[in-house]
Amino acid sequence: MFHLFSSNHQNVTNVLDTTLNKLNANDPVAIAQISALAGTDDTATIEGYRQEIVNQIQRSKANIANDPNTGSDNYASRDQFVGLVQTNIGQAAQNLDTPALANLANDWQQYGDADPRWALCPIVSFFTLKVPKHPFMGSAVPVSYTYCEYKPKFTIALMADWGAPNDASRSISALIKASQPDYVIHLGDIYYAGTQAECQAVLDMWPLCDPDGKPIKDRSFALNGNHEMFCGARDYFDTVLPAFNQGASFFRLITQYWQFLGLDTAYDGGRLSGADVQVQWDWLIANLNGNPGLANIFLTHHQPVSAHAQESSDAKQLNQDSQNILAATRPDAIFGWFFGHEHRCVVYDDTVVGYKARLIGNGAIPHDVQTETAADANCTPFTSVNTGTFGSGNAISSWVLLTVEGPKITVEYFDQNGRPSSINSEIWQTTLAGQPLPGEVLSPN
Repeated sequence: MFHLFSSNHQNVTNVLDTTLNKLNANDPVAIAQISALAGTDDTATIEGYRQEIVNQIQRSKANIANDPNTGSDNYASRDQFVGLVQTNIGQAAQNLDTPALANLANDWQQYGDADPRWALCPIVSFFTLKVPKHPFMGSAVPVSYTYCEYKPKFTIALMADWGAPNDASRSISALIKASQPDYVIHLGDIYYAGTQAECQAVLDMWPLCDPDGKPIKDRSFALNGNHEMFCGARDYFDTVLPAFNQGASFFRLITQYWQFLGLDTAYDGGRLSGADVQVQWDWLIANLNGNPGLANIFLTHHQPVSAHAQESSDAKQLNQDSQNILAATRPDAIFGWFFGHEHRCVVYDDTVVGYKARLIGNGAIPHDVQTETAADANCTPFTSVNTGTFGSGNAISSWVLLTVEGPKITVEYFDQNGRPSSINSEIWQTTLAGQPLPGEVLSPN
């Protein structure tokens, strides 16, 4: 079984410092690792890589100085290089014998963050960083990646930032499985860097499976997150999507009244527009304009709005994309939007946003207990947050269950302890008349 290896900000910083010291001292083991990964014995080439790695470590150390949740033992950096380092530390830890791994998970210092295995991880990560990202997959043909639901009543389980094989994610998986939903959708982030082993770990704990333990295809979906992009989304596209029979990183699920649009905001850095994802943009606009009788609910990893200054700044491009979508379609084209990325659970003020914006990014990764009572200056106000705690005062993780019944959706928020969240259930109701569905299921590809 794959384990999410626990490490906090200080542990990771110590590893980076150790590697930096070894590189600056031209440590022969570190130099040999560069030579092996670069596939060369040329002294000048190796020296060039050594200096590049030194520069990368220094840049990333500066970046992670502002990372949130730095004290958590499940700290997950937003820096791509550091995320890869954390992944490689975890992979190195898997090679320890079982008693040693158990000790290490409970007490990093048992083996020391200066252990030579950890010191080589940033070098491995640097060369992973240089591999090109997976080509974007998709067709602009509107009926592509379309799934129809004909039942008058069905359920969808949503979770975000859930892709970590820890106690919180497994609890949520068990709760979702017990609820027997018709569909399960993950809004992205497989920790630490969306590698093949990490993607497989997510598939192994997927809550909607057949009797053989395999994810049920065409009812299981996963969006691309920034952590999947840490390794170029190669394993997201080549491991996760085939397991779900999901033809692209975007899709739509339609009923007589609703159009759920799963969209990739991670491939082009937190946005829906851009040359790399133009095919998705064209597909989206065509489906919004081509289905005026349906109310649209967006599903993405990244946030279009935030109550917090840094995250609000990060969301500017996606927020602009949302305005461009309304200009290219109609003013009421977005009925609701579920998203993650921030490890919080928040109901934003509909009257300010213009649609129902819901952050559900507390799927597994530990975060600070939510105590905010108002948004930061010039940020998006909210009406409620999940103030729940778990265990000895830790912030709680949660998930969402949608019960779709004709023009009505019941939105229920559940915590990892199986109880209703501090966020109250909601009833969403469309006033659109709806439109007939096709007489047969459309091809998802």
